[in-house]
Amino acid sequence: MGVVGVADIMAFSMLCLFWLMFLGRTAMLKARGIRVFVLGKGKSPAGRALEIVLMPALALWTAQAAAAAFGGSLIPAPLFWDAAPARWTGVALCAAGLALFAAALVSFGGAWRVGIDDAGGGGLVVSGVFSLSRNPIFLFMDIYFFGTFLIYPNWFFLAFFVCAALGVHGQTLNEERFLRSRFGAEYEAYCRRVRRYL
Repeated sequence: MGVVGVADIMAFSMLCLFWLMFLGRTAMLKARGIRVFVLGKGKSPAGRALEIVLMPALALWTAQAAAAAFGGSLIPAPLFWDAAPARWTGVALCAAGLALFAAALVSFGGAWRVGIDDAGGGGLVVSGVFSLSRNPIFLFMDIYFFGTFLIYPNWFFLAFFVCAALGVHGQTLNEERFLRSRFGAEYEAYCRRVRRYL
């Protein structure tokens, strides 16, 4: 087991905070009778298969990140480099990503879903953080996973970041198709005002 430093403690604390926010919001919406997980909707068979792989992959990523924070590793993955500036940049990115995630959950209100909910009601969310980015939660994921890679720069976190970024972009395009079909001109006007990510 390696030495656990302040950056490791912060990384682990932010990991716990992410799951607390994610599971807390899920439980709140479920208590109101809202189904949060709507996976597989609007997807090709390959897209549905990717979603099936996503949940165990996220669990593995979480376990590896927790182990790394305590100087261990579930999967052998030596660091590419060990530089304090990169680690602290990663910590800052993770913190910024979490702030973005929290702001997105507040802006979403009861409309937050994991997947495409073609049966759910509600209008197009364009206020709050959605006035700055059309996909703040996907942007959070990219920032957070890249930040984690900078804290623990090894092949596992690099591969996860690259795969997640590609998957997030694919999901973004799927959601854009759905929102165009559902909201038409309103969504097109929103797209002209606000960029996809930043």
